[in-house]
Amino acid sequence: MGFYEETGILILGTRLKRLSERFLSEVGKIYEKLDISFEPAWFPLFFLLHKKGSLSVTEIADELNVSQPGASQIVSLLNRKGLVAMEADSFDRRRKIVSFTSEGEELLSELIPVWKTLESSMFELFHDGSEGFDVVRSFNQLEQKLNKFSFGDSVLDKLKM
Repeated sequence: MGFYEETGILILGTRLKRLSERFLSEVGKIYEKLDISFEPAWFPLFFLLHKKGSLSVTEIADELNVSQPGASQIVSLLNRKGLVAMEADSFDRRRKIVSFTSEGEELLSELIPVWKTLESSMFELFHDGSEGFDVVRSFNQLEQKLNKFSFGDSVLDKLKM
């Protein structure tokens, strides 16, 4: 039995981070080999705009469950690259509405077939012909639970007992 198997659930965070970095690296290599200038970290915003259309920075932050400064940072980066545009909302000039530029739309059209193939390949990876383990459903449930309470506070409360 290897170290990670032996350690069990106590090392879950480290293993998830390692797996995440591995997936992101593999996906980055796919884009690179296909000569598509796209970073895996841009995926959440690109996919969100693809599915929902133009959104404000606040709506993006809410949808992606990130801070507003975090959302602003990725939006600004993609704006500097010419992939998204930011325009003042016609009703509230303080609100910035984010949408794809023509370059962003062009890139999106290259990405969609890659995403479809990635999705089917990941499905095959997680469902090896058997009923398998629905990792996405499990992550959704875990995130919902963690959104309801602070895991750290819960552990500290138990230690106080």
